[in-house]
Amino acid sequence: MNTKTQAVALAAFSVVASASQAALVASDNGSNYGGGWTNGSNGGTGFGAWQIATSGGGFAGNFIGNPSSAGISGMNAQSFGLYANPQGSGASVTATRAFGAALGVGDSFSIQWGINWDGDNGANGIKGFRLRIGATDVITVQNAGNSDITVNGSNVGFGYGTAAMTWTFTQTSATTVSISANDRDGSGTYSANLTVSGYLNGFSLFASQLGGGTDNRQPYFNNFAIDAVPAPGALALLGVAGIVSRRRRR
Repeated sequence: MNTKTQAVALAAFSVVASASQAALVASDNGSNYGGGWTNGSNGGTGFGAWQIATSGGGFAGNFIGNPSSAGISGMNAQSFGLYANPQGSGASVTATRAFGAALGVGDSFSIQWGINWDGDNGANGIKGFRLRIGATDVITVQNAGNSDITVNGSNVGFGYGTAAMTWTFTQTSATTVSISANDRDGSGTYSANLTVSGYLNGFSLFASQLGGGTDNRQPYFNNFAIDAVPAPGALALLGVAGIVSRRRRR
């Protein structure tokens, strides 16, 4: 094998090695917002700017704060927090963000979420996050007026607890997303596969009409990340290497 063939073969070997490991292509956390978390701000890397909107009466908004003030453990003291209260006011807040690029097959998006008390106010006091395809929300993870955490309305079986949860969404095909999460009481995990209509390309955080009187109802979020496998086109190098190698042996 001559020098040129060796170089191509080494490049192909490099692709094989990297193909088995996903690379971190987007990340952000609350410590990147020393100047404040506001509409249009864009900390970290690999995500679009935040679009933050409030509606209704009462009080609603967003902030960078310490989850331990709400009795939540396992999160950084600088995390993303939301508030929206009181009951019956219609108060709501949504913070939406696009991915730098839609997920591909094998890519994963992860998010840390911490809650303590439930949302109160029956089915109206809600908090959680959504994932979207285009401008359409396709996966909703939320808590309302009891201990239940649901994914698109189905209870995942988690009870009350104060430990931070990490939720991971992996695009396993053009029509399937695999979900995994740890329970907030430390007792177990959740996993499921959902049918979707395309590739995830953004997310939003939300809270609405939470029971008032305590910070313990406020949700916190942090450590947004996207891990991506090498682009399929890069794997074509393997075929090129094989062709060159076979030609050199002739």
